[in-house]
Amino acid sequence: MPQGETFHRAVSKVLFISQIYGLLPVSNVRALDVEDIRYRWLSPRIFYSALIIALNICEFGAVLNYVGQVAINFHNSSTLSLYVVCLLEHFFFWRLAIQWPSIMRSWHSVEQLFLRVPYRFYGEYRMKKRIYIVFSVVMLSALAEHCLLLTNSFHLSNMERTQCKNNVTYFESIYRWERPHLYMILPYHFWMLPFLEWINETIAYPRSFTDCFIMCIGIGLAARFHQLYRRIAAVHRKVMPAVFWTEVRQHYLALKRLVRLLDAAIAPLVLLAFGNNMSFICFQLFNSFKNIGVDFMVMLAFWYSLVFAVVRTLLTIFVASSINDFERKIVTALRDVPSRAWSIEVQRFSEHLGNDMTALSGSGFFYLTRSLVLAMGTTIITYELMISDVINQGGIRQKTQYCREF
Repeated sequence: MPQGETFHRAVSKVLFISQIYGLLPVSNVRALDVEDIRYRWLSPRIFYSALIIALNICEFGAVLNYVGQVAINFHNSSTLSLYVVCLLEHFFFWRLAIQWPSIMRSWHSVEQLFLRVPYRFYGEYRMKKRIYIVFSVVMLSALAEHCLLLTNSFHLSNMERTQCKNNVTYFESIYRWERPHLYMILPYHFWMLPFLEWINETIAYPRSFTDCFIMCIGIGLAARFHQLYRRIAAVHRKVMPAVFWTEVRQHYLALKRLVRLLDAAIAPLVLLAFGNNMSFICFQLFNSFKNIGVDFMVMLAFWYSLVFAVVRTLLTIFVASSINDFERKIVTALRDVPSRAWSIEVQRFSEHLGNDMTALSGSGFFYLTRSLVLAMGTTIITYELMISDVINQGGIRQKTQYCREF
């Protein structure tokens, strides 16, 4: 790892892009020195984020009004949950922004241990490159999903206009289809469409970015655990003095405290992200029984959205679980310490490693380790079997009519 490649410098551009959508309103997020990072209540970023949240709250109120008039059901409840999750993500990132300057300073102080000899010789993890690759792949895939869903909405709104012979323009039909809750209270104007699309993007962006942010945190922490493991692996089966193990143990405990600090700060985001991903996947699996045989554009948007949600969730687990993976490698390396080299310091280090889980968590309800994949897979398969039995008994009805009452 190049000298000076800190987590702050590696992730600063990613966080700057997220601020375009009103997330993590921290001042000087691209500053070279972490001491320059500030959270200011009276700053343009704060006002901008507050404006986006206020607009999302207003639209959520319109959704509540719409659902109250047409009656809530399984499908429009997903729209409600989308806005609730979006608002919570904005609030949780704002909460994190207040803590972010102190978090970055604590992280920077720990990283100084790993930016000097001997750890500089074990730094080929390429943290910055991994963060950029993860961010590019996930967010470009999210952009493709957003474009597909928009194209699908244009397609369906046009089908409704032609099937139902609605006496409206093409763009007004899009407005009716995309924003039925606003159509009830606001008349159509063409200038509203770009503005509403921007609001739509501020709602859609946090869902994928939250997973991406968790992965970035995981990469940053795993890079330091990787260096610690490489240092221990370099003395495999060698007799080392007690001072070596004392220093390694102290560095491990510093990393452990950093993990706990980050876990406490982002645990609500982790819990919300995985809860939302699981509910979305289950909701789409339920819809998969109804969308068999529908036209190509509907199927393409539907299955891409479902597959992307599954892959993004799995990728988040595998990337974030690398923290725990490197700790287990350290445990394995300690077991190979020769008996003649075993000392009280090695014993204490071994006890620290075995005391509790070192991993990010969802407020303690679950930990981001590889075993979570099996747990989530079992839950999804059980759900799929249950709904397949229920829906097959009632028969599958494909949607071919798109007329709606307003």
